[in-house]
Amino acid sequence: MINNLWAIVFLLLCAATAKAVNVEKLDLTYGDDTAKKAYFSQPIRFWGSHGYKVGKDSYETLLVLKNAKTEYAFRFQGKIDAGKPRHVKICMLRPSVYNWYAGGFVEVRSGNQALTEGEFKFLEIKEDFEFGEAVFEYRSEMLSGIFRFALSEDDDKLQLIFTPFMAKHLESYQLILTAYPGIYGEKEKRQRRILTNASGEEITARQVTDMDHWAVFYDLWYDRGKNLGDGCCAFLYNPKAVVSGTLRAASACTARLNYRAGQIAALVLWDFKGWSSQEAIQYMKQLSVQFE
Repeated sequence: MINNLWAIVFLLLCAATAKAVNVEKLDLTYGDDTAKKAYFSQPIRFWGSHGYKVGKDSYETLLVLKNAKTEYAFRFQGKIDAGKPRHVKICMLRPSVYNWYAGGFVEVRSGNQALTEGEFKFLEIKEDFEFGEAVFEYRSEMLSGIFRFALSEDDDKLQLIFTPFMAKHLESYQLILTAYPGIYGEKEKRQRRILTNASGEEITARQVTDMDHWAVFYDLWYDRGKNLGDGCCAFLYNPKAVVSGTLRAASACTARLNYRAGQIAALVLWDFKGWSSQEAIQYMKQLSVQFE
């Protein structure tokens, strides 16, 4: 009876101290057996079931934000140049390896400058019962900025905030999102489409308007409604912060949102893994949002 009582107390203590949002970062470095063992002890793979292909000059980091409802996993893939990570792409692997692009789903550009050309480093990892986040930066003489990826307790949405730091002569920047909704798929079968809250009908290209504030990226053929593909994805943004933008559905679905140089970009992203396009669209239509 006493042993059972202590077991109950122990479980209650564990429940009280457990974090509802977990944030885990795993740096995969060349010749590091500890990192290699840690990589194989978790379920996400970059190089197949048995590969560990970290080169001497490669930068590889796995970041996972997880709660009871969902898991967002990212691969940060780049090069080590003069001892520092550069050219680091942000690749989304979970909830789905499809939908938001696993080869680099978000990028920032200003003119000919790409944010990812700058030096890269993580600044902070935080987790607690209500909220978990990862903060990281890119820095160069021309274009620098800080990303915050965050997940709340009992939520399925990724919060993405980008704060720019730009050379004085750069007056604007463009945030680019890339998705392959459903699956990469066969060229002859792909039927990428986009729907926004203001478009009224599915589209393949659109200049964003002051009325737009969310968009769903999906595929008519590779749709879970037909038991094909792996779902679809969507994002929401503040239209008052955006100067202009374009949406396009081709082999991939892309959004290009233009911001003034000092403007923070705040977005919410969904990966609707396992959802049909109609389920995702109906969910987005039921949202009630206000912008300041």
